[in-house]
Amino acid sequence: MQKIDETMCITPGDDWSRAWKAISLYTGAALTDLVIFDIETTGLSANVSSLYLIGALWYDGQDREMKMCQWFADDYISECAILEAFSSFVSGFSTIVHYNGSGFDIPYIEKKYRFHHLENPFAAIRSFDIYREVRKEKALFDSSSLKLSVVEKLVGFLRADNYSGKECIQIYSEFMQQKIFRSPQADKEKEKLLLHNADDLRGTLLSSLLLYYKLPLHFADKNWKSDAFCITCRTQENVPFPCGRETDDFILSFEENSACITLSCTEGCYCHFYENYKDYFYLPEEDTAIHKSVGIFVEKEFREPAKASNCYLKKAGKFVRFPASSSDYLTQHGLTLFRESYRTKPVFVLKDEIEKQDSLFWEEVLPYITSV
Repeated sequence: MQKIDETMCITPGDDWSRAWKAISLYTGAALTDLVIFDIETTGLSANVSSLYLIGALWYDGQDREMKMCQWFADDYISECAILEAFSSFVSGFSTIVHYNGSGFDIPYIEKKYRFHHLENPFAAIRSFDIYREVRKEKALFDSSSLKLSVVEKLVGFLRADNYSGKECIQIYSEFMQQKIFRSPQADKEKEKLLLHNADDLRGTLLSSLLLYYKLPLHFADKNWKSDAFCITCRTQENVPFPCGRETDDFILSFEENSACITLSCTEGCYCHFYENYKDYFYLPEEDTAIHKSVGIFVEKEFREPAKASNCYLKKAGKFVRFPASSSDYLTQHGLTLFRESYRTKPVFVLKDEIEKQDSLFWEEVLPYITSV
């Protein structure tokens, strides 16, 4: 086994330090409690392949440097040794960070720990998968995929490594052959493998810049347009690049340290549906529902038991459309919700009610609006 160490200076405000800060803000963990890891293997199945490289990247708070350590199996018998070395190392951290490691790296390495009858370090450390936090935001970044290579390009990371993980399997095989023959080429092959792993670690770190789009927004202002209601928000930090997405319910856009949520306004007639329809009568001629305590005074030929689909009160006016995900919050705060029909999901709130809401209301409702 070989252990390779590397140190990299970072400065406050650069992309490296912003990336560490993004993970810390999102997870609540201290910078010095975070460690990023990535593995290289000779195949996808832990049962029939070997683990030949584990890399770790962390922030050294004392020296204010970014440090990297790689444990490399330079022979066919070092797998157990690199597992033991890695296990001892990560015990000093509270949170292990990775990019889609929940799908491959962790299940693979845990099988290896069991195979070698070693204690599993992942049982005692928090796991944070950046990919699982950002994967639903393809539309925001206008991307059909958020695999690491795509995200690296989004955040502007230029790899020095030119090989895929699959190609590295052949490179490792070539390294072992060249080492047996004591060829100087062996060191060149090893450097390719170390560089690939190092770039995976650095790419994983910089992928966390996308987390800035996922941090809570803070209400700043609101304003009306002819056919829209705009909510301006502050972001916790400047976002890496301008982007946005549009759904049937809202438009969300980011730029620098601000975000804008645009909800559509419409003028029309909508229905407020009462929950306990069995307590109501429906009046066909008036196309409305009234409570039975009042409806009993209406002649029987002009009323009928209400159904869920017609137990409503109609209202005409100017409305703001909200996504269904915000319904519970809006109801809890006393707003009357309207719909186009019983089956439709979007909800509408009268403009007059919207204008009465204070900044605290908007601060709290923001995540419910954008959670779809």
